[in-house]
Amino acid sequence: MPQDGYEWKKYGQKFIKNIQKNRSYFRCRHKLCGVKKKVEWHPSDPAGDLRIVYEGAHQHGSGAAPSSAKGAAAGASNQYELGAQYFGGARSH
Repeated sequence: MPQDGYEWKKYGQKFIKNIQKNRSYFRCRHKLCGVKKKVEWHPSDPAGDLRIVYEGAHQHGSGAAPSSAKGAAAGASNQYELGAQYFGGARSH
């Protein structure tokens, strides 16, 4: 899976019958962040058609949790809106 600069906690996985793919569910590890990520892939080719969907926007720097040791950048809000970014397959409605 491509790295995006944030740490994630996996909280579920299931097989989606109508698209014949596995889907994993992740939450950002930052304690005050509500961003979620869904990753879909075909079971026979996990490195092939990978689709990643982000829901929400990080309001903190990258990494699991800001700390004073990380300096001023740790508290900076994320400058990228991840709510509508899709990677991999075409977006379907």
